[in-house]
Amino acid sequence: MNDEAKKRAEASDRAAECRERAAQYEALANEAKRRGDIEMSTNFACRAAEERIEARRIEQGIGKLGD
Repeated sequence: MNDEAKKRAEASDRAAECRERAAQYEALANEAKRRGDIEMSTNFACRAAEERIEARRIEQGIGKLGD
């Protein structure tokens, strides 16, 4: 595997990890909301959004690797 392909694969893995954490945070947010803990739900929802933003940033960087 050449260097560029390796960088793309590593970046894709990192983005996938971010999306997985986002899903976990979203599940925690929903659980906290179900229990009536709005503050905790909001905190988890914010973390989920941060993870999704990071995944998107990484994915955009992957597209720029070949430029």
